[in-house]
Amino acid sequence: MEAAKKSFLVEDLKPGMIAAKEIRAEGKVLIAKGFPITEAVLHRLKEKYILTKIEVYSEDDAVLMNTTLEKQKTVKQIDEEFNRFSENIKYIFNNVFNVKISGIDEVRKFAKEIQDELDSTSAIIKNIVLYGSGDDAIYRHCVNVAALSCILGNWLELSDKDNNLLTYSAILHDFGKTKLKEDVLYKVDPLTTKEFSEIKNHTVLAYNSIRSVPYLDSSVSLGVLMHHERMDGSGYPFGIRDEQIHDFAKIIAIADVFDAINSDRVHKKKRRPFEALEIIKEESKGKLHYEFCNVFLSNIVNYYTGEKVLLSNGEECKIIQIDINDIARPLLFSKDGFLDLKKEKDIYIEKLLV
Repeated sequence: MEAAKKSFLVEDLKPGMIAAKEIRAEGKVLIAKGFPITEAVLHRLKEKYILTKIEVYSEDDAVLMNTTLEKQKTVKQIDEEFNRFSENIKYIFNNVFNVKISGIDEVRKFAKEIQDELDSTSAIIKNIVLYGSGDDAIYRHCVNVAALSCILGNWLELSDKDNNLLTYSAILHDFGKTKLKEDVLYKVDPLTTKEFSEIKNHTVLAYNSIRSVPYLDSSVSLGVLMHHERMDGSGYPFGIRDEQIHDFAKIIAIADVFDAINSDRVHKKKRRPFEALEIIKEESKGKLHYEFCNVFLSNIVNYYTGEKVLLSNGEECKIIQIDINDIARPLLFSKDGFLDLKKEKDIYIEKLLV
């Protein structure tokens, strides 16, 4: 039986009411279906939907929806699940995938497991912002990139078929790294030109393994092959540009960059939480696909809103509003009231808090 709904003018909405359908404005999600309307969301609704009626669940069903929300996984639970997924993908890469048909069947099952976790999108995003893939640049990284790619595919409103294929491609995007020498892949000292060429060859190694899988759509292997290509031709392995790059590769590239920036690697430490957003915004001006980046950023900032952060001065605050044009300097609420980082240039967000 479908839950009962009521329609209210925006001015009559109250915090705590549960949205009965996804509400979008200018290509971004203001609030997802089944999520409570907060003070911050209400403020944005009044800016965008002054005369529009908004559907919410009736009071009894709102209680039911809140119970459902409580069942969504926590950041810790997602971390445990994704660590388990990492072990699964390690087994697939190292033991199963050499047998072509059974290997891709395992990838399909694995993709379904990841997609089943997307009810907890908020916890997935927060987990990746907090921890990234740690120092696991292959298996946990592939799990994170697959989840982010699938989420972005949903935001781009890909068909179910295309989002499935995208997820397969994202799972396999760094499969080729398992064929590299470990002393090169995990080298602490700067790589030589020859060693860097070996690293870059991981896309071709993976492509050559995947393209011959029977009945597998070619978009999967092309996404793997091209995920390090860039719109301005500065990427690899071919230095192709713009529309020569497959859309799956453009999506995976955004997810790949986002997870890498939020992770510890041999040559670098993870960056502060808003730096990943800033870097993607900057790279959208020539290297990453501009429209896809815009959809990614416009939607993902909604999952930062309401989160607690630690500032560089040691103060704890809550994020109230994020300006996409000045993404690293949101409006915060502190113990002393509102704090606008646009006006406090010497203060920055150090980290998100669990």
